[in-house]
Amino acid sequence: MMRDMKPNLARDPARVALASAIALHAGAARDLQVAEEAAKLAESRFYDALSKLDELRNEPPAPSGSLAAEFTASIVTGNPCTSATLERASVAAGAKLTAAENDVNVWKQTHEECELAVRAKEADVATAKERVERCARMVICNAEMVSRLADGLAAMQDEIVERRSALRFISRHGCNGELPAPLAERVEKLMWQNLEGMESTSASAAWASAFEELQSNSDAALPGEFAGVS
Repeated sequence: MMRDMKPNLARDPARVALASAIALHAGAARDLQVAEEAAKLAESRFYDALSKLDELRNEPPAPSGSLAAEFTASIVTGNPCTSATLERASVAAGAKLTAAENDVNVWKQTHEECELAVRAKEADVATAKERVERCARMVICNAEMVSRLADGLAAMQDEIVERRSALRFISRHGCNGELPAPLAERVEKLMWQNLEGMESTSASAAWASAFEELQSNSDAALPGEFAGVS
């Protein structure tokens, strides 16, 4: 059995660093979200401006004779207009087109800059995530804890060696029927087995789960040593 090891942030600098890394990653992720929203809105504004510009460009030109009609109408009212008045309509149309072209250029540049900002924020998030993982590895690689686990494993291996040695001696002297056949077969299989622990087990799964949780919770408990090992 394994017991969870409760963290103590007051005396574990690795967990303090992990908590800071998690906070920085969360901030980078928020900044990326804002940058993505800005890029999306800028893209929408760019296409709206482009659509408005296309509409202005597709408007039919003023009909031939429109200047004469406007001048004649001003004479009828007793206030003949000047050339500035006659040019005002065409100038206004040109100003609208220029303003629309300017809007397109502004939003195009804004969108491009926002996309660059998104790429930069994505890189920041990736860097922050790498830091979180590195700090989490530092937590699970705590020298004191690993040393205790290694000491416990060494003691167990010593005991395994002693038991295998005893079984080897007994089996050599029980090969003429002294040992019941089923028990003799079991002992023989055990003697030929390699020491286990290299494959995935419930213990390695517990550590994998703890490592994953550490990357979002610096207070996450780690699986402890095997019972009896201190």
